[in-house]
Amino acid sequence: MPPVVRRLPAYEPPAGVVVIPRPRPRPVWVPVPEPPPPALDAARLVAVVLEVLDGRRAGRLLRHVAVPGLAARLGSLVRSRTTRMLRVPRVCHPSRFVAEISVTVRRDERVLAVAARAEHRNGRWWFTAFTVLE
Repeated sequence: MPPVVRRLPAYEPPAGVVVIPRPRPRPVWVPVPEPPPPALDAARLVAVVLEVLDGRRAGRLLRHVAVPGLAARLGSLVRSRTTRMLRVPRVCHPSRFVAEISVTVRRDERVLAVAARAEHRNGRWWFTAFTVLE
């Protein structure tokens, strides 16, 4: 079969015509959303610590929810009393692996505040600070 020759379309602008190039759209930077923090059950974590502090649960449970230094300090504060949460804990995430928790509790006839900080380490949430504000 013999070769086929075809005429190319005109690719030069006609003489005397000014071609204004179209502005190309600039790329828009869209930030990649940060993945959500790992699941945190703040009510369960706070309840475990409060039950240990009230003497309703064994003190060894603190080793499962608090870093060693904090677990030892909280273990020395155990007394027989009744503490219960009045509301669902409020959780604020200053970063992906840090949570700051606050909750109102009733101890005997007093209403107190609890402030705590939890960090996600080794696949679990650990309390690094826990304070009952009396």
